[in-house]
Amino acid sequence: MIRFVRKTLASFRRTRALLARLKAPSQPLPGGRQRWIEHSMDWLATEFGREVLLRPVVLPAAVIPVDYDGSLQAARSLCAEIARRMDVDLDRIELAFDLTTQRPLAAKGPLRTIRERSGEWARGEPRNRIRLAPELAADPVAMVAVFAHELGHELLLGARRVQVSRPDQEPLTDLLTVFFGLGIFTANASFDVRPHPSGRGKQPLARGYLREDALAEAMAYYARLRGERHPAWRKHLDRPVRVVV
Repeated sequence: MIRFVRKTLASFRRTRALLARLKAPSQPLPGGRQRWIEHSMDWLATEFGREVLLRPVVLPAAVIPVDYDGSLQAARSLCAEIARRMDVDLDRIELAFDLTTQRPLAAKGPLRTIRERSGEWARGEPRNRIRLAPELAADPVAMVAVFAHELGHELLLGARRVQVSRPDQEPLTDLLTVFFGLGIFTANASFDVRPHPSGRGKQPLARGYLREDALAEAMAYYARLRGERHPAWRKHLDRPVRVVV
């Protein structure tokens, strides 16, 4: 009995530690998380202007049609709307839904972890290229989060505002989606728990680089910069993020 209890407690601690890692930023943020968020968000405001910061926050119901059917045609139309809201001319981007999703297992046991690689931006001639996994079309919130991140690369790397060698350029690209009013999508898509394809147990899914914990702080600072003490859009966030904002 004592051995069983010890094994159960050890398994519980491992699960908690795993979930904590999946919700934490994927890499250390220079100067610490809160300082990095504030400094980086202030830099984005200087770079893109406070007019962008003060735009209405994009709500899922505002951009995802009620008759959205998960087809690639519907997905392309939604991507075009997101590009418009991020001030990117989609005609200058080659968009393809042909990326093979890679889901490496990060842990064994009842909570087998997956990390999706479902979006990719690459410089090209005559147009830069964004590739998305076709299965994203079935999950419009996740697709918007991934596509907005890749558009962020276009705005930062494509416009040469930052260099690809910058150590924090991936987390900065996640933060840019918050700055452009798409943080609800990025935050809500950052962590999920899904049934394992084998039918045995569940598997956590972590997306992005800032992850849930840092995105909660980023959304809180975003609201502060906008002068919003009790933002109405807060209710659209998943609970772990909502309680911080």
